[in-house]
Amino acid sequence: MKNILISLFSIFIIFACSSTPVEKVDVQETKTVDLTENSQEETDDNVVMSDVDLGEAYVTVLFDYDDDTLKEESLEELFAVSRLMKSNAKYTLLVEGHADERGTREYNLALSERRAKAVEDFLTATGVSSFNIEVVGYGEEMPVDNGSNETAWSKNRRAELFFIR
Repeated sequence: MKNILISLFSIFIIFACSSTPVEKVDVQETKTVDLTENSQEETDDNVVMSDVDLGEAYVTVLFDYDDDTLKEESLEELFAVSRLMKSNAKYTLLVEGHADERGTREYNLALSERRAKAVEDFLTATGVSSFNIEVVGYGEEMPVDNGSNETAWSKNRRAELFFIR
């Protein structure tokens, strides 16, 4: 019994003293964005949401090929959505992710979900409650353009945001 305890204690000490290699990061570029800037000062629910058609795509965010990273061009629109959601908490935002036809069905479904999740993560980081956001990925099943060229594919790599009750 004593030998077993000594063996266990020795194994514990060996694992406790082991180290994990640390990966070195060369340079990481950052961009500062002013989250306090609010170009829309209206707070009345009827005035703010009057331009929104429920069930219609309010914002479309485009993505690069095989990527789920938000582009800088879409940040301003997403900030506007964030302000709307924060001032109208009774609404729910549906984020639909999509992919082009290249790749397997399973891969495109996962990619479209990651794209929708990237939008959700951005909005929650700006203060929108995650309880007011629903995320779904459709993969390649709902193309905007049925063509098989780069122009069509670039339109289909997207996330669409819909306001719902």
